[in-house]
Amino acid sequence: MRRIFCLLLALCLCLGFTCPALALSPGSEAENAAEALYELGLLRGTGTDADGKPIFELERTPNRYEALVMLLRLLGREEEALSGQWELPFTDVADWARPYVGCAWANGLTKGVSDTAFDGAAPVTAAQYLTFVLRALGYDSETDFNWVKAWQLTDKLGITAGEYVAAQAFTRGDLALVSERALTVPLKGTGKPLLSTLRPDGGLEVHFLDVGEADAALILCDGAAMLIDGGNAEDSSLLYAYLQQRQIDTLDYVVCTHPHEDHVGGLAGALRFAAAKRAFCSVTEAEGRPFQSFLKALEAQGVSLEVPRAGDSFRLGGARITVLGPTREGSSVNDNSLVLRLSYGNVSILFAADAERAEEQDILAGGAELKSTVLKLGHHGSNSSTTYPFLYAVEPAFAVISVGADNLYGHPAEDVLSRLRDAGVTTYRTDLQGTVICRSEGESVSFTVEKNPEADTLAGAGAGQNGQTLPEEGSYVLNTRTQVFHNPDCTSVGAMSERNKEYYTGSREELLAQGFRPCQNCRP
Repeated sequence: MRRIFCLLLALCLCLGFTCPALALSPGSEAENAAEALYELGLLRGTGTDADGKPIFELERTPNRYEALVMLLRLLGREEEALSGQWELPFTDVADWARPYVGCAWANGLTKGVSDTAFDGAAPVTAAQYLTFVLRALGYDSETDFNWVKAWQLTDKLGITAGEYVAAQAFTRGDLALVSERALTVPLKGTGKPLLSTLRPDGGLEVHFLDVGEADAALILCDGAAMLIDGGNAEDSSLLYAYLQQRQIDTLDYVVCTHPHEDHVGGLAGALRFAAAKRAFCSVTEAEGRPFQSFLKALEAQGVSLEVPRAGDSFRLGGARITVLGPTREGSSVNDNSLVLRLSYGNVSILFAADAERAEEQDILAGGAELKSTVLKLGHHGSNSSTTYPFLYAVEPAFAVISVGADNLYGHPAEDVLSRLRDAGVTTYRTDLQGTVICRSEGESVSFTVEKNPEADTLAGAGAGQNGQTLPEEGSYVLNTRTQVFHNPDCTSVGAMSERNKEYYTGSREELLAQGFRPCQNCRP
């Protein structure tokens, strides 16, 4: 049997058998994956350095023993292996490895190279380890894939990616990358991410906080936490209290989608209670006291602000977060918003920030996966966002609008509500229902609201909490420095300094009489 296996492997090499180009040498991605697995207790170091940090030896080729141990950890069965009594047909298994090999062999997860030999010290091949990972995900090598071409299925699942090169030695860096990516892949037949099965408190919760005419979403997933935006500066105490009540003193990620006050304002308050591990924003520099307060809060914690790019992704518990936009530098602050898509098992949520028509078109042209179970509408339901092409590409079953009651902008716009009605989207609104919480185990979603569960969330344009609409006279935003007035949803409003901004309700003629000029873009 062993001789046949060796001949088969040699034949594959001669024929140019291909496998994914993974971590040929340890780089930042492989190191990050190893550190993440180490924190989860799935990967052990081979020692420690002078600073007490674990050494992973990512360039070294792992053996079959190491690969099998990782398989059982991914399955959450290490304790079962160590506590069981196993009989083995193999005579060459090291004493320390007998529980692992015994458990895997008894459960049909591995075979020997012959009837009596396991050859655990032999290097593991890419095909062998990818087969192990697929078994951890519930796939059967007899019916679901060919073990020699296991990479074809792992590539489809997003575990491997990139160019394909001639067969190569599999490294510990490869093992770390493949294993870490597999944690966010749905188990076959259940829809639950692999990591959620390893956590007793597993599951996804997204809290769309009621911060008025602003945005803030707290994501809790399999023990990890992430905050996307923080409302206005006046919401700082709300963010602090919300985290304190739930004892969330660590945020794996803090995201400021763009530097407008209604998104960045309360983040400094959140960071007064919770420590951030990493922080993202669309920019690293911007004017305004709220953004500067955010930077100072990060600096106090020794955290640098990073600017992710479209296509970047990272793991939050068993969820995978992918950056969809911006794909290029937009013409406004809103159209440079970070747009994120969270996938958790078979469920996905798209956070559109304040992206408007131009950025939506760019994202559509980029060809990224957009279809999502839930859409957090862009720009508080403004008519400048959630265009028909974008909405139909996302194809959400549910939508959430973070919007303030009786706001001056008339959000959510009637045209947007009409699009949601036409698409049959079940909609939740913070102005009518308070904080909205979405929960999922990876297969479906459920919602709870703070109040008014039976509210007509697709009510007419500009309807506030009391069903009131904006007055017939116009509502405008004034730039007191330039003496120009704008429609509330004009893109220029987002770029306007807060100290120069005033809100005005009255007639257009009155403004002209006061010396104000109409904006040439929105033509109010």
